[in-house]
Amino acid sequence: MKIGLGETLILRRGAGTMGIKEFSLEMRGMPRRDLAEYFLSIGGKWDGKGTYLGPNWEVDLSEAWFCTLGSIQIPATQVTFRVEEEDWPEIVKAFRFRFLSAGG
Repeated sequence: MKIGLGETLILRRGAGTMGIKEFSLEMRGMPRRDLAEYFLSIGGKWDGKGTYLGPNWEVDLSEAWFCTLGSIQIPATQVTFRVEEEDWPEIVKAFRFRFLSAGG
């Protein structure tokens, strides 16, 4: 399901323990390091293997790749959240607000 420019939401049922859901966003247009810095800034700890662990969430960042749009190459990263389903709206709202950008 497309939810915004460069974002794709994928819901996976039954990912982990009861109440924990997995949500994925494909983020385009920002460097992977900016995503990593965001998760550290909100209290996440890096496990050294590509997962960021927060108080009520877990996030995996894929390796970055480039999407070609015409003659432009845009960085892209898959962000996979594992979070209690009831916490998802608040977490994604803060995340999307941080990475909101206007173009023209």
